[in-house]
Amino acid sequence: MLRRAAFLLACGLMLACTGGRPREAGGSRADDVLVEHDSELRDTNYTVAAGDCRISWKVYGSETNRGVIRHRSDCGLTLGEQAPLMAKVLRKVMETKGEAAQFRTLSWGRLYPDGARDATLAVRLALAAKRSAEWDAARGAPRGGDINGWVRKLANDALIYKELRPIFREGGLEIRLASVEKVLVLPAGGLPFFERLREGGAQAKDKLPFDCQAWFSVSSAP
Repeated sequence: MLRRAAFLLACGLMLACTGGRPREAGGSRADDVLVEHDSELRDTNYTVAAGDCRISWKVYGSETNRGVIRHRSDCGLTLGEQAPLMAKVLRKVMETKGEAAQFRTLSWGRLYPDGARDATLAVRLALAAKRSAEWDAARGAPRGGDINGWVRKLANDALIYKELRPIFREGGLEIRLASVEKVLVLPAGGLPFFERLREGGAQAKDKLPFDCQAWFSVSSAP
């Protein structure tokens, strides 16, 4: 009786820690990438970690989100230093039957989320806007056009995500920023990475874009 009670308690604790949904038994680790399947939602998580840096890609299995992979990073490394870790995750995804052929969208989330420890993309976007004659730094807006579309074009032209391209080309894929929403604009002097912006020619009063929700399109390389 005592053994049964202990077993039930352990099961209850396990479900509480996983949000009540049992993970499919047999989560596996290969090439330093942890692969976990959620049998209920049909999602698969690919996670790689090095020190205090953790990168996770969620491959959605539902029909609605099929072909979409969500990127999450909790990492103090620069984007360039994160690149080898992302390459490991991508290789593992591409080795998985069915998922590689369907991969069409990388949902990046915000360029500079709350608590971010790497500001690479935010700094590059802000400086690209500062250097553009089409950006009005006094008003904090493009001189013409929709700000979402303008920032998307600017980010692609400036290739603020340049470290991602060789990762995907190694897998026979091309990546390009496809959609941007909820662009955030603030005076450069109020941003935590202002020193880096000032080194690039920005003034404290310049109102610059530095954050947005981003989605990348993924396609076969020509």
